[in-house]
Amino acid sequence: MSLSVYYFQYKQVSGHEGIVGRLSEAEIVNLLSRVVEIATPKIYPPGSIVWYAGELRPEELERCRWMTFLTQIDMLIWEDGDADRDRQVAEILRKDYDAFCAFVESGIHQPILTLDKDWVAAIAPQAFDYQSPARQSPYLIRGMLNLSYNTGLVGSVLDPMGGYGQALFECVLRGVDGATLEISPTASKRSADNLRKLLQRLGRDFEESHDGTHHLFVTCDPHQNRYQIINGDTREAHQYLPNRQFDSLITDFPYGVRAGSRTEKLTPIPLGDLLDTALPSWGQLLKPNGTAVVAYNLNSLPRERVLDLIQKHGFRQRFADADLRARISRKIHRDIIAFEKA
Repeated sequence: MSLSVYYFQYKQVSGHEGIVGRLSEAEIVNLLSRVVEIATPKIYPPGSIVWYAGELRPEELERCRWMTFLTQIDMLIWEDGDADRDRQVAEILRKDYDAFCAFVESGIHQPILTLDKDWVAAIAPQAFDYQSPARQSPYLIRGMLNLSYNTGLVGSVLDPMGGYGQALFECVLRGVDGATLEISPTASKRSADNLRKLLQRLGRDFEESHDGTHHLFVTCDPHQNRYQIINGDTREAHQYLPNRQFDSLITDFPYGVRAGSRTEKLTPIPLGDLLDTALPSWGQLLKPNGTAVVAYNLNSLPRERVLDLIQKHGFRQRFADADLRARISRKIHRDIIAFEKA
């Protein structure tokens, strides 16, 4: 009987502390319900090497594909009898980056999964025709989506305050269905322009339709995906998406004191009131095992208020012990909360 050992290489992202600010990229994987059993029993900083002795299922490897800090997963098979010695070797490799590089260069391993090297280029600023001054970090979007994993792989994602459509970029790259809801007509149109440009740049065949408030893109690849952009009020999200439910709901709340657009004469609303009125509608759009992940500014919306509203509307918090706060600037102290139906 042989022993399979998988090596996970953690990539250091230059000039970036982690997916969500202070939380390191290595810590994100430890918050995921299934990958935590795969990759590492401890928290390692970016640049670490982690090993796992045992077999990995295809769906577990697929989940690892979307961890931004993993560059490659390799496997080495040893015969029984040398397991103790080889575990010691693996421990050395895990601690020593140079030793790991030598191991990879030696060719005595089997590459299992080489991750998407084009991801950063695909979500770079120049990929967008239009950008909001408050454009979300693509690392934040990918981190929130990873945090939303619960019992299985995510197949559909909703961003109920979609802005210029950054969340849809991640959906396209993952090959999952996506939808955004945005109250600003201008932002909705520009979101469609951004998505169209991405699909064209990736060489994806697609059909597009538009009925005034609803853009629909359907890819014509073997795995057909649907991407919807809806101009509407997030507080009534379920009315725009009848008979639809999603695996994940992720959104980056406005960081200002009030939400709304002066140029389009949209009525501003305090963020706490907005969340209070939106949560019932969001709950209808989540599958029973679905998870919502919300990023917001602690300077505008206290955490206690968010937790009270979650409980009020029948949700329970996930990762309650994880500190996901990050000081972005003097005016923005971002927090992230994940929650699911109670």
